[in-house]
Amino acid sequence: MLSRVPPQKGKPINLLKSKKKLQITIWHKLLFLSPVFAIILIIKGNEWYSEYQLLNNGIETVATITIVSSIGVRDPVEINNVEFEFSYNDSIVKGYSLAQINNNFAFSENGMPLFVGDEFTLKYVKDNPEIYELNYNKPTYKTIEKYIFITSETLAAIGIYPKSQSQIKQCNCLSKKIYNKYNLDGLATIIFHDELIVENIMHNSFAFKKFINKKEVKELIKMCEN
Repeated sequence: MLSRVPPQKGKPINLLKSKKKLQITIWHKLLFLSPVFAIILIIKGNEWYSEYQLLNNGIETVATITIVSSIGVRDPVEINNVEFEFSYNDSIVKGYSLAQINNNFAFSENGMPLFVGDEFTLKYVKDNPEIYELNYNKPTYKTIEKYIFITSETLAAIGIYPKSQSQIKQCNCLSKKIYNKYNLDGLATIIFHDELIVENIMHNSFAFKKFINKKEVKELIKMCEN
């Protein structure tokens, strides 16, 4: 015969007390997180304001790279490792930007190595040059010519064409055709032909081998042979 165990009486739950405790916990969390939210709002607010000003009151000019470093330009602990200059009225304004680095190069958003003297389009606010935006994807014609020259020298060093009186002309021809078809990405693939993947995830020796063996690229190589 089964014996019955009488149900045990537990303590009654104080719903009012539990609700109050929950409310206190939530308020404590909100108070703890409020400085974080405030900092985020300040940062995002400044970004939104800058973007609005650049969109509505922006003026384009040319900025020239003056310093490229593996550490902070103004302070070793800061993240901005590139310094540039641009003209504003009768004065020169200094600006700062961040570029990726590896053991050999600093390189910009467009994938190309950065050098002192490179020029890029910059937009600044009409009455406030302290608000600016450097566009690495819009190098000047002078800088593009420099990229093409570096690519030509790299192609000659690789030996895409055999050494001859025509080699420089052939490499220059190929560099221009690669730029016209593949833009800066194609030039960066050539320039970083011997980089390791861990050093440059986008442009490296693996990417180069894949690129140079493309049917379209082989056709460009053939076109510049004569």
